[in-house]
Amino acid sequence: MADKTEQTEQRVLRVNQLDAAQLDEEIIHLLRTQLNKAFQYFEVGVLSKYEAELNGILRFLVWRFSVYSCDATVGQHMLNMKYSSTGSSLHLLQKLLFGFCAVGIPYIKERSIEIRRITDKIFDFNFVWRCITVGEKLLQLVSVINFLVFLQKGKYPSVLERVLGIHPVFAQRQSIRQVSFEFMTRELLWHGFAEFVFFLLPLINIHKLKNLIIRRFSSPASLDKQPSIKVACHECGICNEPPTAPHQGQCGHVFCYYCIKANSLADPSFPCPLCGAAVGDDVTPVECTVALEVT
Repeated sequence: MADKTEQTEQRVLRVNQLDAAQLDEEIIHLLRTQLNKAFQYFEVGVLSKYEAELNGILRFLVWRFSVYSCDATVGQHMLNMKYSSTGSSLHLLQKLLFGFCAVGIPYIKERSIEIRRITDKIFDFNFVWRCITVGEKLLQLVSVINFLVFLQKGKYPSVLERVLGIHPVFAQRQSIRQVSFEFMTRELLWHGFAEFVFFLLPLINIHKLKNLIIRRFSSPASLDKQPSIKVACHECGICNEPPTAPHQGQCGHVFCYYCIKANSLADPSFPCPLCGAAVGDDVTPVECTVALEVT
């Protein structure tokens, strides 16, 4: 009995309660996504026509097999929590009211336009609808105030839970949390190294470094290669693709304008990768007659 009392009195962290609410929303979103995939080959407009009813059925099934069955939402069950009312399980009335607020009210809100259209044909409910609109805005204000109180007290994260008098507790006693400082040190080391690399990479001239390596390790035979009219005319000497906006360097080879300008701006001494001669800054566009001969 004492263990049960200590388990009930064990405080649930605020972040755990917020994480459970976020998980509940993600579960509904995932189910709705799977439902959309199941109806993707049906006639256009079938799913949108009955979307409110299908969403209501999904919420009802989630409530039926979570809060109604085990006094806990799906997110709370994943985080080892459940609802409690003054140290005991939820009463049937509390479960039914929770289900109505979690299933019925969202369905009515989604069908409010159709409901208003039907009621306006019978009676003039404009005053009632204005009152509902004002009540909805007041509820939003109360929700903000309740959330601020929750941040201070750590209890009743939603207005519904405060009204019903239910709050999350741990389903099983939590063990002492152990932190691996070796893991934290390794993570801090990798984060620091990644930030250093991200800071250093923009300062390195990649094009110039690549050209320096090519000049360093290329064989003299490859650098003394004579210009080939076929290669020079039909493909860029840098990217080996058909030249885009073809330009010719001082060595006589043809390159894409972007390829030659990017490399020459990054490295003023950029050599031609085909013959090893200096390309130079003076690159000229290939004449149209030359381009026709190329093709």
